[in-house]
Amino acid sequence: MAHGHSHTIDRREESKGRLVFVLGLSSSYMIVVAIASFYTHSLALLADAGHMLSDVGALILALIAIWFASRPADSARTYGYYRTEILAGLINCVVLVGLSLYILWEAWNRFFSPPEIHSGPMLAVAIFGLIVNLISMRVLGNMSGHTVNVKAAYLEVFGDMLASLGLVIASVVMMYTKWYLIDPIVSGLIGFLILPRTWILLAECINILMEGTPGHIDLGKMREEMLAVAGVVEVHDIHVWTITSGMDAMSAHVTTDKDVAQDPILTQITHLLQHDFNINHTTIQVEQVECKRHGPDSCK
Repeated sequence: MAHGHSHTIDRREESKGRLVFVLGLSSSYMIVVAIASFYTHSLALLADAGHMLSDVGALILALIAIWFASRPADSARTYGYYRTEILAGLINCVVLVGLSLYILWEAWNRFFSPPEIHSGPMLAVAIFGLIVNLISMRVLGNMSGHTVNVKAAYLEVFGDMLASLGLVIASVVMMYTKWYLIDPIVSGLIGFLILPRTWILLAECINILMEGTPGHIDLGKMREEMLAVAGVVEVHDIHVWTITSGMDAMSAHVTTDKDVAQDPILTQITHLLQHDFNINHTTIQVEQVECKRHGPDSCK
């Protein structure tokens, strides 16, 4: 159990350094793109600035959540502050959904009367943003599968990379064709690309807060493997939930043959839960029944 905790702590410490680095990059680019959006009159740049603002907020929330999660558990919060990470991820998702909807609304309004865009400066800023986002994705990529917060940050940076790529294409088109309608079109595409991915992460955060079964856990398979342990007669009231990213917990009632020793059964069940399902927090209530006096099938 301590081994699982140490991995979680190490991952958060590694995540912290990477998040601080990306926060510096994102903040610098956000200032540049915000100024450029007013100069060029580009909604697409404004959309990118909005997403960068969301990135900066997401990174700050993620760092705050990591700090809270490192605080020790106490009698009032026996699991510690791990759930602050999930709350921060939830806030990130809600903000990003709202921002995307606003961009879509503005894109629709500009679709009928697109303003003239200064495409040269827009292209320079877009290329700069593409480089910044690719570096940020590289930094966060290896850690994005470990915690919801880093995953949220990576998701937003990935969205901004797509936005920067779209901005480069739109800038080149406007530079050579003067077709300014592509600016609100690209803005709308940015919003549509971000929403589905953010919605998936939002659903994951809500599932964790509702203590739903993690998506990677097959309860049916878990019950079958537990029933396969010698001496186990029945398994019921199985509950699996996520405390925070990479930390699942499980509880169950296990009925065993009264004539079979309980300790070896509990050891085997604990081992298979750790090995096959990566669950280190388990609470198993054992109940005994008489089987052999009434025949081999009396407990089935």
